[in-house]
Amino acid sequence: MKILITAGGTTEPIDSVRSITNTSTGKLGSLTADAYGKLTDITKIYYVCGKSSILPQTEKAEVIFVDTVASLELAVSNILRTETVEIIIHSMAVSDYRVKAVTSAAMLADNLGFQLNSTISGEEQISEESIVSLFSGRETILSSEGKIRSNIKNLIICMEQTPKIISLYHTIAPQALLVGFKLLDNVPLKELLDTAFRLLQDNQCRFVLANDLQDISEEQHIGYLVDESRNYTKCATKKEIAEQIVRNTMIKKGYGYLYERDITGDYRKHSGI
Repeated sequence: MKILITAGGTTEPIDSVRSITNTSTGKLGSLTADAYGKLTDITKIYYVCGKSSILPQTEKAEVIFVDTVASLELAVSNILRTETVEIIIHSMAVSDYRVKAVTSAAMLADNLGFQLNSTISGEEQISEESIVSLFSGRETILSSEGKIRSNIKNLIICMEQTPKIISLYHTIAPQALLVGFKLLDNVPLKELLDTAFRLLQDNQCRFVLANDLQDISEEQHIGYLVDESRNYTKCATKKEIAEQIVRNTMIKKGYGYLYERDITGDYRKHSGI
């Protein structure tokens, strides 16, 4: 049985030396991979992660490093189109935006003034597309090495949405059981669970791990594993979350007896015996 796990975070370049990233370490993903690695019938774990992510210890993991959302999309697409994967754990913190263009406030003001002067008697409205086109002078603020010049006083970055990787999985691998992740910050529990359940429904997940940034620290990681019936299991640590993900996904796939055999030694549980 083959598993795909994404972990850590993506990085989107601003120029040749600067980038936008997040603080995800990949620790939960690595613990989940190691928990799957204890099961005899798991033969391969594709571990797709950021270059600074914590790596799993299990020898069953094949690590594939990615950086941008585009490279993540290519990596998971290649795996799912060439291999039969039964479970997908999408724990990676994927950037919602990437850099489309970079300009300076002075350059934007000059271009905006030209755009306004070119309208007919002020009757034409400036469109969203025309505003974006004002960033076309990116090359003029970059050095020959592709680095933003250090004498730019007020830098402006235009960002565009990235593709939603989680929405690709069911299209490419409809047979795979998908676990999504949702992180919010300082929201009521009902809002957190509602948002997680919408993610589950919109992307045909079987489970979503809902967590709040305020509940994550070195000592604890409170998470709620939400299922298709909107029931949830509350966990208090990353290790417990990883164990519950493995246990529940194996049971949902009909392999609960394999989990119990390898973890508890009781093969009869979930086997129908």
